[in-house]
Amino acid sequence: MNRYNLSKRLLKVASLVEPAAFLADIGCDHGFLAISLVKSGKVKKALCSDINEGPLKRASEHIKEFVLEDKISTCLSDGLLAIKDKYDDYPFDSAVICGMGGLMGVKIIHEADEFFRRMNVFYIQLQSDIELVRIYLKKSGYKILFEDMVLEDGKYYTVMKVVNSCGGKNDGELQTKAIRPECASFAFVNSNVGINRDNKFAGTDFNEVPAILKDMYDKTDISECVDLKYPYYEGMDKETYESFLNFLINKYETIKSYLPDNSDRLPVINKELEIMNLAYERYKSIG
Repeated sequence: MNRYNLSKRLLKVASLVEPAAFLADIGCDHGFLAISLVKSGKVKKALCSDINEGPLKRASEHIKEFVLEDKISTCLSDGLLAIKDKYDDYPFDSAVICGMGGLMGVKIIHEADEFFRRMNVFYIQLQSDIELVRIYLKKSGYKILFEDMVLEDGKYYTVMKVVNSCGGKNDGELQTKAIRPECASFAFVNSNVGINRDNKFAGTDFNEVPAILKDMYDKTDISECVDLKYPYYEGMDKETYESFLNFLINKYETIKSYLPDNSDRLPVINKELEIMNLAYERYKSIG
C-alpha cells in the first residue's frame, strides 16, 4: 500500500492515467484513486461517484482529510445517471471505472454514452465477462488503445485504456500501442463517420445488451475468441500475462480430468482450453 492506500490494481490504473482537467471516478469506493491523481498533479479536478452511501461517505471524509474539497466533489449516483441532464456542468475529459463486474461497467458506459463520447480517454478495470466488455466497446465504436494485467492477492486483473473512435476530436490523433496484427479483425479504424453509424448499440435498451453480447461471442470463430478473451498488447507485463494463461490452462485441465467422458460440461471446457492454448502459442511466437 502507498500513502493513499491504493491497491496494486489501482496503482496500475493510476500509472496509465494521462493528465486530465476533469476526471470522473465512477464507483469510487474510498476515493483514494481520485485523491492520489489530484495530489500528483495529473488531474486538476475530479468527481467521485458511487451508488452506495457508505463508500461515498468514506470518500468525502478522506477528501476533507487531504483538504481537497475545492478540487474533488462527490455524487451519490448509479454510474453517471444522477447528472445525465447536466452535461455542460460536468465537462469530463477522462474517467475511471474500477472494481465492478464487466456488465455493470458496460451498463454505466451505455447509459451515459454522451459523457463518454466527449472524453479524451477513459480507463476501466472490470472483474468479469471481459470478452463481452471488449465486444461492446468495439461494436459501439470505442477503441481499446492498450491493456495490461496485474496480479494481486492471487487474482488477475485487466486494465484497459479506451477512447471514442466514432468521430470527433480523437479522429486522426490517436497515438496507440499496437495490438498484434492478427487481431486486426476486431480493431476499429479511425474515420470521420458519425457516432450512430459505428455504434451498433445506439438506441438499444441495456436490458437487451447482455444477451446480444453473449450471442455475438458464441458465434465468434475460435481464432477471434482469442483476441476477445486473451489479447496480448505490445508493452504488456509479459510475466503476468504468461502466468495468467498458465494458471488458467492448468485450472481447466484439472477440471477436465475430474469430469466423466459423457459430461455435458466437456464441450465448454474443451473450447476454453483450445482458446487458451492458441493464445499461448501466439504469445510465444511473438514474445
